[in-house]
Amino acid sequence: MKKFMVILLLAVLISSFAHSQRLLPQDSARFISIVTEGAFNNFPDKLIGESFDSFFEVTRWKYSRVGGENFVEFTGSFSDENNETTTVTMRFSVKEEDSTFLMDYWDINGVPQDNANQFAFLERIFLPDRADAAISIVKDGYFYDFPDKIIGESFGVFFIDSYWDYFVSSDNLDVVEFVGSFYNEKGLAQAVFQFVVDVEQRTFEIEYLGIDDVTQDETLIDTMLNSIFATKIAEVKNSYFDVYYNWMTLGEAFDGFFYDAYWDYFVSTDDLDIVEFHGSFDLGGIPAEVFVQFEVYDDGSFDLYYWEIDGYYESVNAFYLLLELIYY
Repeated sequence: MKKFMVILLLAVLISSFAHSQRLLPQDSARFISIVTEGAFNNFPDKLIGESFDSFFEVTRWKYSRVGGENFVEFTGSFSDENNETTTVTMRFSVKEEDSTFLMDYWDINGVPQDNANQFAFLERIFLPDRADAAISIVKDGYFYDFPDKIIGESFGVFFIDSYWDYFVSSDNLDVVEFVGSFYNEKGLAQAVFQFVVDVEQRTFEIEYLGIDDVTQDETLIDTMLNSIFATKIAEVKNSYFDVYYNWMTLGEAFDGFFYDAYWDYFVSTDDLDIVEFHGSFDLGGIPAEVFVQFEVYDDGSFDLYYWEIDGYYESVNAFYLLLELIYY
């Protein structure tokens, strides 16, 4: 009796273990493995299955046969530059006789993608460490003309709706690309910087700057850099209004608190350097518009020059009450 019980228990354990993983039909497993255990020509030492599992948060593989052709479909999700969940679908046409495959379709959130963008996206999957390193070299670096200005911080202050990306060029160069919007004399414009990076030497140089798809020459690049790094707006946004509010810069505090935050700079009719701020916030459940002007001095310091709420002038004491609301 005891011997029978032991054998029965062993059989149950073996059965439980055997069914702990989902079973796949033979065709599904065979064709899916051709893709997951394969590699792209551009990344010969990176297995697709392992790399996809590392990059994507949720993965799913599916086999289908359509009109005599074999297809393997992959679906996965990841967090994009805005930290939003994004879903990618890729379809591979598979040939069993020589175990080859070709990605013939892919989309992001259901929107079909151009094959021209395919290689740049695959680089993010198969070269994540190099991409992060290259972007960090630029973002955490500085230009010789502005040694006390970190590029990532200054770009973050000057531009809106910005993001960083990485790709390998057709001539095998590591390229870091920055895209951001800013206001110029014509209104809102978009700038595209491309930096060629030497990852091993941890150096970089600007290869290209385009503003609204117009290529800029070296003189205009210098003008743009001066606008970013020597701008009065950056001096105000990177500073603190008072020693009692020293855990967030004025830019971090205002941009995080107000809706539709917008900064501008001009020289007044009295030859004063004025940095101007516009934004809105909820005041007792009612949207309120705030308008602030700071006078900036040659040494980089500044004072509150004027401010109002909904068109009504407010005092300095009232401004401190506003700071209390923002910081606390």
